Amino acid sequence: KMLFPLTLWIIINCLLSALDSHCAQGWLLYGDHCYHFETEAVKNWQNAEAHCTSEQGHLVSFHSQEELSFITGEELRKHIDSPTGISLWMGGHDSVTEGGWEWTDGSPFRYIRWNAGNPDNYDGEDCLSILVSNGYWNDDKCENKRGYICKRRGEKSCSNCC
Repeated sequence: KMLFPLTLWIIINCLLSALDSHCAQGWLLYGDHCYHFETEAVKNWQNAEAHCTSEQGHLVSFHSQEELSFITGEELRKHIDSPTGISLWMGGHDSVTEGGWEWTDGSPFRYIRWNAGNPDNYDGEDCLSILVSNGYWNDDKCENKRGYICKRRGEKSCSNCC
């Protein structure tokens, strides 16, 4: 009688520890999340978020220097000459309360990396973009058409199951 619960516990533990995150083609894996740069089509902030949502994600949110460094390393520099311009949309906005920045995915807005002099709310800027040249953040007019970065949870697969 004791053998069944122990065996079940071992099997469940083994399966859970063997689950790895992976991403679909065109998405980059970092930690448990997948990231996609959309630099061929430009959209305003709301339409960019709608597209990310249709891909089971949101515009990107950042929560650590390490996560941001992953994105702003070689990957971001690949898009410097892209047709989307000097910046890409991220998931931050302060459209509910001016200065009360939040992420579209509902995660806490704690880590920040504002460009010098930002946020400045120049001409009613309520949406967040990342500068392709240096990875710093800028409050931006939501109506501007830009490329964007989507983020979603990685897909789990059993790569080394028991």
